[in-house]
Amino acid sequence: MKIKARVSLLFALITNAVVSVQANEHPREEAGHAIPIQDCVMQPSEIVDVGSAIPGVVDAIHVYRSDRVEKGTVIVELESSVERASLELARIRAGMDTAIELHQERAEFGSLTEKRMRELLRKSAISQHDVDQSKTEARIAELQVRQQQDEKALAELEYHRAKMILMQRSIRSPVAGVVMERFKSVGEFVENDPLVRVAQLDPLHVEVIVPVDYWEQISPGMEAEVSTGYGTSAEYRATVERVDRVADAASGTFGVRLSLPNPDYQIPAGLRCQLSFLPPSLDEPEQVAEAAESGAPVEVADEYPPESCYSIGPVEDEATAQGLAERLEQATEKLQLRSVSNNVTAGYQVLAVEPSNSQDADELLARLDQAGITDRFVLAGGEHKGRVGLGYFSKRAFAEKRQDALGLLGFETELLPDRKDVQEYWLEMAVSGKTDLSDQLQNTVAALDSTATFKPMACYPELAER
Repeated sequence: MKIKARVSLLFALITNAVVSVQANEHPREEAGHAIPIQDCVMQPSEIVDVGSAIPGVVDAIHVYRSDRVEKGTVIVELESSVERASLELARIRAGMDTAIELHQERAEFGSLTEKRMRELLRKSAISQHDVDQSKTEARIAELQVRQQQDEKALAELEYHRAKMILMQRSIRSPVAGVVMERFKSVGEFVENDPLVRVAQLDPLHVEVIVPVDYWEQISPGMEAEVSTGYGTSAEYRATVERVDRVADAASGTFGVRLSLPNPDYQIPAGLRCQLSFLPPSLDEPEQVAEAAESGAPVEVADEYPPESCYSIGPVEDEATAQGLAERLEQATEKLQLRSVSNNVTAGYQVLAVEPSNSQDADELLARLDQAGITDRFVLAGGEHKGRVGLGYFSKRAFAEKRQDALGLLGFETELLPDRKDVQEYWLEMAVSGKTDLSDQLQNTVAALDSTATFKPMACYPELAER
């Protein structure tokens, strides 16, 4: 296999030499040559100027520049006292059943009256007109019951509408990312202006401009190595996502967009970079021969990769990370343990809407007691000291479910993320040799820390040195 590959490689080199001579005579025939290193720019995949669907006055802004936000997190709240009052009014109307009960009693009485009238008619004690009148009154009473039921259904829809209007006063982040800028402050009026700019950094978009000579050599799914040269020599692996189908006639170039995973936000956006497209590996002799005959550059892959690099993490505590490192040292000649400090959402608090005075607070506690809600607590310290907490949840979905249940009981709440700084640990290792140890290493990691992820990564020079 290796002899055939070397023969094919030699043939490819000769063919490329002939093509290069022809290229000097016909400059536009260089499309088969290797793509040189290109300059590029790493940009956020999304930059969103978050605005409000309705005008209003800013009541609170919960984020600052460089804060990380999750998708759906409340970042800005507009003044909503009128909307909250309307919601309370709609809630009370939706829960009123007195009119329905009144008309039900009338309908039952009308039905009994009609029966008595029929008995009297058999005895010829009354006329048919009296029977028809009692029958009509009973039917009207039944229709009035249905009318009140319809009005109650409309009242429930009005309550739902008022709830949606109130939710519009809470502006949520449409993407997970980082706050770039705040455009408004508390007390300012908002109508058509953006409030906060949020950038989505996972994945990053790598934009590169390529000469049209290499049009046919780049296609979606193709990989490339990206390096920044700013403070680190690490190389990252990006994948071609889009290739422009319309070239720029003036410059003779076309655009290519690549997607670069950035789950830990370790790669900053807005940096210039250099990019090298990776040719597809050719392992079979037939593929080598076909590439040689076409005049394209040939890269013959070794029978076994000389080295593979992996990233393991995040690991929550240092002791577990050290234990993993000791277990993995047997399979690698190079292992690096690094720590990263991240500001993460540890959980979500469900708090009752802050009462305006002590009397309202007492009324709130009395209402909670009356509704049988005993799993509550009053915050003793911190930014929200004195407020009534109605639950602390590790998952947002659980907190929202609690909110919905309390809303049905008529209690207005707000959801506040609990953020804290945590120290996470990552292990990076390089494995050399002919045997693929990825499955064995992954099982070892899973046995010691089931939450840590095990995935391949690009080998950078510091990690690759022996």
